[in-house]
Amino acid sequence: MRTLLLFVDGIGIGPRDPERNPFARYASRFLSIFADEPLPALPYNGVVIPTLTDMGMPGLPQSATGQTALLTGRNASREVGHHVSGMPTPTLRRLLNEASIFKQVQALGKRGVFANALSEEYFKHRGEWISATTRALLAGGFPWLTMQDLRAGRAVSHDLTNEFLNQMGFAAPQRAPMESARIVADLARAADFTLFEFILTDAVGHSQDMTQAQEIIARLDTLLETVLTSLDLKETTVVLSSDHGNFEDLRVKTHTTNKVPTCVWGPGKDIFNVKELRIEAIADSLIKIIAM
Repeated sequence: MRTLLLFVDGIGIGPRDPERNPFARYASRFLSIFADEPLPALPYNGVVIPTLTDMGMPGLPQSATGQTALLTGRNASREVGHHVSGMPTPTLRRLLNEASIFKQVQALGKRGVFANALSEEYFKHRGEWISATTRALLAGGFPWLTMQDLRAGRAVSHDLTNEFLNQMGFAAPQRAPMESARIVADLARAADFTLFEFILTDAVGHSQDMTQAQEIIARLDTLLETVLTSLDLKETTVVLSSDHGNFEDLRVKTHTTNKVPTCVWGPGKDIFNVKELRIEAIADSLIKIIAM
């Protein structure tokens, strides 16, 4: 069964406090989900499952271990002995190379695609220090989408507008978030497993910029509205999840220990029929859906 994973970096379930939580100040059709309140019914018959990201380890959950756990089903923090920020370390690279969801998709004889365009310059500049999402893709042996694909409307940038790419000196067409979201949906219709990564939420959480947060929420709502109305939800499962909290509490620059929302739409929803998840359980559920 076709499955689309929308990885939104650094969004947790915080209190309904408009002074610190952008989701409380700027209402989202999809992500205004609050701690200590009943879980909302999501548009298009979706469900939300609070998800633990600590992996049973002390301290604040971090990106490298959280993303590795999300994309492998392995308890990355426990294997390393602590939470790891930034890019995957050698141990995390090994986990991704061994158990990446893309590698599992490939083993099923299915096709995987990472919707975010990657440049040759990225690989030359980063060397071994590439993102968990990129390493997960490469572990499956699938080709990455290029800047040429992006210009031709076959790939997207993490910000859904290509502003970042132009700031970095790439000649990229300016796109409205809705247009990029349609490209994500097109890719999801053509592959068995599609991953899209959105990282601005984590950046805004660290910058504590409440004004910018309003625009970010609008982009996420546009992404979800467009994807969910463009895809046939009888044939495609859409899952949104995160690696740790951050954006939901702009009082602090750090990550949080809040649970994150895992939101699910479509026929694979029954696989996620639990009241609470652990981040390291998500990949196994996704593989079960893809294999259906």
